[in-house]
Amino acid sequence: MSYDAFLLVMSQLAGKKKARVVIQGQVIFFEPGHKKNHWILSTQIFCGEGYLPSSVRSCVSSGGMLRWQQSGAYLKLDPKNHCVHLFEEIQMEENRYIPFKSYLNEFLSIATEWKDILHELADRDTARRKVL
Repeated sequence: MSYDAFLLVMSQLAGKKKARVVIQGQVIFFEPGHKKNHWILSTQIFCGEGYLPSSVRSCVSSGGMLRWQQSGAYLKLDPKNHCVHLFEEIQMEENRYIPFKSYLNEFLSIATEWKDILHELADRDTARRKVL
């Protein structure tokens, strides 16, 4: 992640308290968290075209959310658009590049891993439907 992307996010957060940036082809949104210096990061990791495969839907609870640990990143379903988003609330002081870069790299790594998993599951569902 470039320092320019960091500056872009910081200027957006200072002005609107929200930010949007594209890193490695992934759109990441920043919104204020519930506490001071807490931010909620989100990105879309799967979107069906009018259909959400059952195996992808099963990765998210009936409540529309999957949290696989006490804290940290979690998946959330948008049933209206047939999409799954990754969210994480982080504590981050503004204007500190190195911690920001670290958080973003970890978040992008998790997003990429979940993207791969969900697309693999969707491909399996599609292959099964063709066989039937």
